[in-house]
Formats: sequence, structure tokens, C-alpha cells
Amino acid sequence: MAKKFEMSQKRVFGFVGHAGSGKTSICEAILYNSKAIERIGSVDAGQSTMDFEPEEHKRQYSVSSSFYDVVHNDTQLFMVDTPGNSNFVPEATILMPALGAVIFPVDAVDGVKYQTELLSVTAKEQNIPHIAFINRLDKEHCNFDKALDSITNGFPIEPVVMQIPIGKEDDFTGVVDLLSNKAYTYDGKGKAKAGDIPADLADEAEELRATMIERLVEADDDLMEKYLEGEEISDEELNACLKLGTLSGAFVPVLCGSAVKNIGIDLLLNTIVSAFPNPAEERPRTVINPDTKEESELKISLEGNFAAQVIKTMSDPFTGKVSIFRIFRGTLKSDDQFINIAKRSKEKPGKLFFQRGKVQESIDIAEAGEIVAVVKLKDIGTGDTMVSSEADGIAFPKLPVMSPMVNRSVFPKSKGEEEKMSIAIQRILEEDANLSFWRQEQTSEFILSGVGQAQLDVTMERMKRKFGVEVELVEPKIPYKETIKGKAEVQGKHKKQSGGRGQFGDCHIRVEPLPRSGGFEFVNSIVGGVIPKQFIPAVEKGIVESMVKGDLTGNPVQDVKVELFFGSYHAVDSSEMAFKVAGSQAWKKASALASPILLEPILKVGITVPNDYMGDVYGNISSRRGKVLGSEDSGKLTTINAEIPQAEMHTLSPDLRGMTGDKATFIATFDHMEEVPREISDKIIEAFQKEKEEG
Repeated sequence: MAKKFEMSQKRVFGFVGHAGSGKTSICEAILYNSKAIERIGSVDAGQSTMDFEPEEHKRQYSVSSSFYDVVHNDTQLFMVDTPGNSNFVPEATILMPALGAVIFPVDAVDGVKYQTELLSVTAKEQNIPHIAFINRLDKEHCNFDKALDSITNGFPIEPVVMQIPIGKEDDFTGVVDLLSNKAYTYDGKGKAKAGDIPADLADEAEELRATMIERLVEADDDLMEKYLEGEEISDEELNACLKLGTLSGAFVPVLCGSAVKNIGIDLLLNTIVSAFPNPAEERPRTVINPDTKEESELKISLEGNFAAQVIKTMSDPFTGKVSIFRIFRGTLKSDDQFINIAKRSKEKPGKLFFQRGKVQESIDIAEAGEIVAVVKLKDIGTGDTMVSSEADGIAFPKLPVMSPMVNRSVFPKSKGEEEKMSIAIQRILEEDANLSFWRQEQTSEFILSGVGQAQLDVTMERMKRKFGVEVELVEPKIPYKETIKGKAEVQGKHKKQSGGRGQFGDCHIRVEPLPRSGGFEFVNSIVGGVIPKQFIPAVEKGIVESMVKGDLTGNPVQDVKVELFFGSYHAVDSSEMAFKVAGSQAWKKASALASPILLEPILKVGITVPNDYMGDVYGNISSRRGKVLGSEDSGKLTTINAEIPQAEMHTLSPDLRGMTGDKATFIATFDHMEEVPREISDKIIEAFQKEKEEG
């Protein structure tokens, strides 16, 4: 049986940041140094332990978070590798609230990129301790100083340099650790040799160490006073200040190395153990009473009733659903029963595991602070709160998800597989909280919505691989509506005699437009009984049913007032059906005479971009027949509020990615219907009529 660690011997952290910065490669080096694997897996070669899905091998970047626990310096490290590609990075924001600390790898060639900037702001806002690791110092054109400047300019918290590189590119052989004041050179296999600082780096190291000490002691008033009085600060005291300042968010320690060459990874591990909090030291989490909605704080503790949150769901066609928990209080055994607060349902785990890449290691008991896996739970989803007692009255806040920016109509390639497709998509939705699936009632289309096209492509590939369902994605139909601009007064008369009892219905109606979103209004102005009361609802029904499909494009008609003011009937031949037909005929005549027009949905769109790109975005909005309503400045970013026709939205996401270097996000919601410009509506109507004639 594996050793059980005390809470003080545990750390829970994740790697977050931009794709290509080396998050997964660092994880691989950590696994190797901790003897969890025999050799460092290559991301480019599709051999990494953490990126094990075929979709990740194909793209050579993470598309989903992965988990592993290792042991270093008698400490159990729960490690999470999150995606950095803009289509999948929202998963990092979902997981960050559950982590005790995070590490930001920074590419020594490209420096801090936009996604890393945003995530560093999130870390600061959520009081999550974090460090930066300048990676890839063995690569051509790398530049430690420029990478450091990008951290200074891009992070909301000022960095403090803890290490500097020895050499660069092919000559990168080690690092100078300013805390221990030693140089560590590596043998090519990750083995470090401590020695004196090279002469050409001695002056720089001395200056940076002095600056580092000044920054570290600021975290402790007593040590600051001791330092100012000229007394020597011990290594133990400096280490204590490093942890205190990291946990308080006073600074961001900056380390460096190369994951591929396994340089500096051992020192990174040492820093994780010494500077990151154990679960009991982590920041308190906000919890909400499900009934009163009152907020309170919860510290991670072994004491008290079991409480956990599902932070990730994975789906496997053989194992079934795998739910990843972060336990915040108490313990959980395999035969314990717990309650899902969101659904008020009871569950029993059956078996508990530590998730290690794609492999699961069985455990007997899970404790507060740990990340554990449970399989085959029936009614549990990502973000749900698990408790052993409802009487505690706690639930964790919903996890943050990103609004979809791409919508596609989805249908199976093989006929008759609609149900199979829906089941497969629902399973995929359990894995990816940033996907949504819904039915557009007017067009009868099933819509798959996501952050970007790559996310939808991965979803299609997973559906085929895991569930044997092939689907196609196309642009959704636009839910146009029809209405009238003018007024008309007509008669609708239905008279039929074919032997025996005939059919007779006669009605006179006036129609006029209502304001937008006015819906439909039917006014009964019949006097003197010219149409018996029992037939009047039939007239309305005939009109309403005819409005379901307008004559222009076959789309529903709205914003119309119809007044029934005259008519006649036959004592024998009149019936509800006859008056229903008469009402339908009257509407068709009236709508043709009352200047029918086409309406299109207008979306209210909030586009958030760095300030440098505002001009380009304004121009793009105009090219889409959009109207800028205003903007909101928030430092480096500006949110441009606009109205854009839904018909012009389908290329907005890729266009914004292209013109802003993948730095724009947007939220779009339906706002109102508006008349389609004549030159555009004529083409839409012509296409509909042609399609109607052809078949």
C-alpha cells in the first residue's frame, strides 16, 4: 500500500499559461525526476504521459486538463496540466479556483503572451499564489532578460528574480540560484552539480541577490528591521520570507531552466515544496448556503463532514464517466454515501483513485486537500458540490465558464442516428463545460456552441473515436421573421357546395403593424351577430396558423394587429372549419397588400480587445452592418459594445483571432428584430422562392 502523507506534506498546484510555453514538457520532466516514468516523453512526438488523447497527439498541444501525483522530498505533489490554446484555455479558469497555487511557464523566445497575462490577472484576483518559470532557454533566439521584462510588464504583481541562466541556446548548461548563492550545472540527464558562480556572472549575481533579499524581507517586518540594521539574514529566514511573500501575493518568484534538457526542474520542485502552501495553509474558499444564499469561508481541514467539488469530468467508452474531485473538508471512503447538493441526489463512490495521466491508482481513503477520481457516478457534473450532510448548508460557487463564440448546426452523417448523436454529445458535454448543445426551435436545427472552431473540431473527433458517431457541422440557418409595414382591409370568403351540406365562412379583417416585439394582437369588433360567437375563435386560429409560415421566406410572421370587423354566415353550411379557412384566406390577401418585409435578429455584442486593436475592430464591426453603441475602458483592455445582425456573425470569431493575434473575446446575446435592408432581403426572398419552385 502506498504511503499516506500528512496534510503538511501535500501540495496542490497547476501549470497554466499560453500554449507552447512548455507546461506539459515541464510536467514530463517532473514525472521523470520523481521516478514516475523512466524517460521524459516528447510532446512533439506524441509520447507524453500527460497529453495522452489522440486529439492532443495530432495537434501537439493539450486540449484537456490532466492530473498526476508524484513524491518529491517526502512531499506528495498533486499536479494539474491545463490547456493553453485559446480554444481550450477556459478550462484553466475553471480549474484555478480549486488549486492551491499555480506555475506560469514563460517561453524564453516569445515571452509572456496574452493568455498568460489574462490568467495572471485571474490568479491575482483569486489570491492564488504563483511563480513564473522562464522555460526553453536552450532554444535559438531565447532571451532571458526580454522574457523577464515581459513578466514585469505583463503580470499584475511585480516579479522577483530567484535564478539566472548559465549560458544560452546550445550553451545553456545550468542556472545560478540566488537564494543558495550557488551555481548548478547539469550533465544532460537532469543531474545537477553545485559549485561556485562563474566569474562572468559573479557581479550580476551579487547585485541581483542583494535586490532579491531586499524584496524577500519586505514580507516580514521583523526581518526587514533586522536587515536594515545590517544584520545577516540566514537561508532559513530567506526561505520563510519566500513562502510568506508568495502566499500573500507580495511578489512573483521567477525561476528558469529548460524542460526538454531537464535543467532547473529539480530546483523548481524544491521551490514548489518550500514556497507553495500545503492544503491547510491555502486561502479560504467561499461557500454559499443553498437555501439562504449567505456566503461564508471554508478552510481546508480533515475535521468536519465531507465536502468536495467536482472540478473535471472525463468520459471513457470503457471505464465510463470519471469524476475528478477536489476535497476541501473531511475524508471519503469507498463505501461512504454522499449527497450532490445541485440535484439533491445520493451517490456512493464504490472505488476511489488517484488519476495519473490516463491510468488510475486505487486508494482506500481520500482526504481533504487531495485531488481524487471516482468512476461511474450517475448524476454528477462538473462544478457540483458533494457533501455528507445537507445540514451543513454549504455549496461551492459555480465554476466560471466562457460564453460561446462559435455556433454550428450539427447533424449525423448517417440517417437515423440523431438519438445516438445526441447521447454522444451529452457525454462530451460532461467533459467540456465550455461547450453547449441546444435546439433552435424555429429552424429545427441542433446547435453546437463553443469557444472556437478548433474546440468543435476536437468534439467531432472525440464523438467518432469514443462513440462511433460521425457528424457534420454547417452554418446555422438564420431565424428570420416576417412582418408588415402597411395597412390593409380585405375579405376572406370560403364557399363550397358539393352535394349535401356545403361550407360557408365569410370574414372581413383589417391588418396593421405593431411595434417591434409586439407579437400578435387579435381584436374582435363584430357587432350584431353577423358572425356567431362560436365561429370567431376559428377565424383567429386560421389567421394564426397561416402566420406560422409567411409568404416571403416561409418564416413566422410577428408584430401584427388583426381586427375582425364584419362578415356573414349560413345557418346550415357555416362551421368552424369554414371560418378557419376564411380567416386563412383573408390573412394571405391582407399580408400581400400590407407591404410585407423581412426581419432579422440583431445581437448585442461585447467585444473585449487590447486597446491597440480598437481601430481594426471598429472597422470590422462596420463591415458587418454593425453599430457601435459605446465602449468601456478597463486598463489595457477595452470592451466595445455594438449591435450586429446575426447573419453577419459567422466569421466574427476567426476574423477577430486573425486581426488581434488571438487576443479578443466576445459575448453575444439576442437583442431585437430589425428590418433587413432591401438589397439583402431581395436576395433571400429570391433564393427561397427558387428553392420552393425546385422542390
